[in-house]
Amino acid sequence: MKTAVGVALLGALSSSVVVTSSMGGSLMTEVNGVRVELTSAPETPVTDRKTTYTVRLGDAASKPVTDARVTLTGRMADGMSAATPLRPAGEPGVYRGEVLFTMGGPWELTIRVMRPTGRVEIPLREEVARQR
Repeated sequence: MKTAVGVALLGALSSSVVVTSSMGGSLMTEVNGVRVELTSAPETPVTDRKTTYTVRLGDAASKPVTDARVTLTGRMADGMSAATPLRPAGEPGVYRGEVLFTMGGPWELTIRVMRPTGRVEIPLREEVARQR
């Protein structure tokens, strides 16, 4: 389950942030007129099985944001980490990548969206289930 922790804005972006929903498997937020929607499959990540993360970016006019570089990084309290680029997925404004979690428990994740106008970082928490 994804839980929004907060949003850090860097660069030339303003500080207007609206979290519109947060539920297992998806997270939607709006930052400076850019909508960010995150989904994962499976909805709850499991150790030793790839989790696919998809980010959909749109502007205030619902036009896809296609000029972004998107990365997902993760860290556990014990120092274990994971990082993956989310690459364009063939649909305008959609970015996708896979993460293989090798340890269950709480992970602090950050979605980083880099654009010519600045950088947005969206921190969230993901609970990774242990494979049975």
